[in-house]
Amino acid sequence: MRAARTYQNVSQQTAVIGADTLQLVVLLYEKLLDRIREARAAQVASDIAARGRATSLAIELIEKGLVGSLDTARGGDVALKLKEQYSLWMLQMIQFNQHGKLDLLEALENQVKTVLSAWRELKAGGGVRPAN
Repeated sequence: MRAARTYQNVSQQTAVIGADTLQLVVLLYEKLLDRIREARAAQVASDIAARGRATSLAIELIEKGLVGSLDTARGGDVALKLKEQYSLWMLQMIQFNQHGKLDLLEALENQVKTVLSAWRELKAGGGVRPAN
């Protein structure tokens, strides 16, 4: 089990090292979805501590990863709108952690999936990139 975890860490680090900016954004969204799923599983299991950890990690991914990577100088209105969206997502995570309502988490997950889908389309098509 330890070897598998080590391999996973090396695999993730290698993916990050070889990734371009667009790939990194996609990875951040995927990791955010992982944390949302962990938070859901913890809530279903009534594991408040695990819910808090998953929520904190999700907020950190949003704040330090997604918000931190925005380029508002080049991204203009798109970057500003993404920043607003990310702020709302952090608020939704906080509200979920406080109240444990799965519908809050489901709405957030759907929003993240929608935006991730757009990023994946950009990555596949090589089109104009949002300022993240």
